[in-house]
Amino acid sequence: MNLIHLYEATEVDLFGRKAVNLGKALQHRLPVPTGYLLSASAVQQFARGELNLESEIRTMLDSLGAVSVRSSASQEDGELSSYAGLFHSCLNVTTAEGIERAIRYVWNSAQSNRLRNYMRRGEGATAVDEDEAGTAAVAAVQVALIVQRMIASDVSGIMFTRNPVTNADERVIEATWGLGEAVASGYVTPDYFRMNRNGGITEATASMKEVAVRLGQYEGTIQHKLADNAAYSLCLTAKQCSELNRLAAKCEDTFGPDIDIEWAFAEGELWLLQCRRITGQKLSSG
Repeated sequence: MNLIHLYEATEVDLFGRKAVNLGKALQHRLPVPTGYLLSASAVQQFARGELNLESEIRTMLDSLGAVSVRSSASQEDGELSSYAGLFHSCLNVTTAEGIERAIRYVWNSAQSNRLRNYMRRGEGATAVDEDEAGTAAVAAVQVALIVQRMIASDVSGIMFTRNPVTNADERVIEATWGLGEAVASGYVTPDYFRMNRNGGITEATASMKEVAVRLGQYEGTIQHKLADNAAYSLCLTAKQCSELNRLAAKCEDTFGPDIDIEWAFAEGELWLLQCRRITGQKLSSG
């Protein structure tokens, strides 16, 4: 079998740091959506036309329904660099043909000049060598794939278990209606929350959120214009903030201090979508 269960991810070189972190979270019973993995070598073989995955993909879809397809490269989600936005993702994929297109789309992003330029600037120094002429030569990036059950988020966002700007020992949350794609694509400015470690809210600032990104009827995503009462209102309740604080504590128990978490609420249930060390910060655990 080429597709394996996400909780089996243990080797960064084979499956990337993102997948290994999610696998570890599942092993510790954190609320991660069910998913499968395709190793970096299998992705490359498929992209070159050397591997047929149709039967496995159709079996997987029968168990998961709509899925997200995301990259998991060994360079991603490191403590010094995140590679955020450099690898493509595909949301709400509902057909086997769509998943095959998504695999090629993500693999192609790993071959892009944009990624190579990022690495040449020193952000990914481990993959940069000198060629015989003394010119910086960037090794090809190997990218594994995560295919997970798609969460139709009512509210989503990110949470830092320590303030990444001030280094204060507090939770910082940025949140928006719908999928986090609205923030990643710059469609909205997210609401901003700060909490102490007991879950007490010390700041809650509503931002203008004119649109929400939601799942399309058949595949992909759509932008949904929000009414003024939602656009200018806080998208998280005090109860949801408390749930997020408890999730932060569990992630720290599993991964250690100074964690960057992607999360989503869907039909009242909280999901952990990604978990990594805060990037590029020299934080103490004090």
